[in-house]
Amino acid sequence: MTSLKDLDRCTYLAGDCEAILAVGWLGEDDGFPRGDVSPVFFEKLKALCADPWAPFAAAGSHQCELCQYDGPWFSTNLFVPFNGRIYAAPVGIVHYIAAHRYLPPQVFIDAVLACPPMRSMPYHKALLANGGRVLVRGLSN
Repeated sequence: MTSLKDLDRCTYLAGDCEAILAVGWLGEDDGFPRGDVSPVFFEKLKALCADPWAPFAAAGSHQCELCQYDGPWFSTNLFVPFNGRIYAAPVGIVHYIAAHRYLPPQVFIDAVLACPPMRSMPYHKALLANGGRVLVRGLSN
């Protein structure tokens, strides 16, 4: 998997959409923040990752590089709109937090807590309002 620094522009997935920032794209040699997250945040993140909306299919899957043995595989990505940005994270972020104590940036935590239910009309409106028109447009072409 491509390793990206938290809150850098996520050109890996979305081409030329400046609103999309990366969160949780961890690699084996990355130094990343560790700490505790609230149970409320973690449960909301798990719910969003259970069946995330995605503007395109993933081209492959990725095994966790942080696990010593038999890390889980994941291939889907999560898009969380908030305050003029869309945060893109691999769904493996749930595993990174639970197993490796990854601590996402506070703005991502706030975004997850504020995110409308996945695939709801308020979620799609939030995508559009926060710079995701290029993502939604890609589905209609």
